[in-house]
Amino acid sequence: MAPKVWGKIADSSAEPAPLADVKARLKAVIDIAAEEERLKYITGGAGQAMTYQQKSDEAKRYFAALEAGGTPEPSDFPLLSAEVGITAPTLGEVAAIVSGAFLQWQVIGSAIEAARLGTKASIEAAATASDAEAAANAVVWPG
Repeated sequence: MAPKVWGKIADSSAEPAPLADVKARLKAVIDIAAEEERLKYITGGAGQAMTYQQKSDEAKRYFAALEAGGTPEPSDFPLLSAEVGITAPTLGEVAAIVSGAFLQWQVIGSAIEAARLGTKASIEAAATASDAEAAANAVVWPG
């Protein structure tokens, strides 16, 4: 049996923490665990997240330009252009790789988010600290 969450110590002889506090702590732990799961698939950091988003946006714009019959200019896609010769030989191939990676992220990222939110909802619905702990311990991460 898992120790009960009491204040700052796990000890049944201590004064029990209010249920709302237990739930808040458990939900925070789930958020941290979700981030750890995400970091199995992506590089962390706010700047890196912005870079991923920008690259995805550039790839979408690249393919939209092609579909509209245009000729994409490398200068309009600075982050994708930076990868030419590293990730792939051409701008189009880099855009395709970035698009594919983003689609893969959508699948795993949405599964992690579903597990995170579902677990937090179960914690919130718990009537006791033990039930809240059981809900937190029941989380199943994808992968």
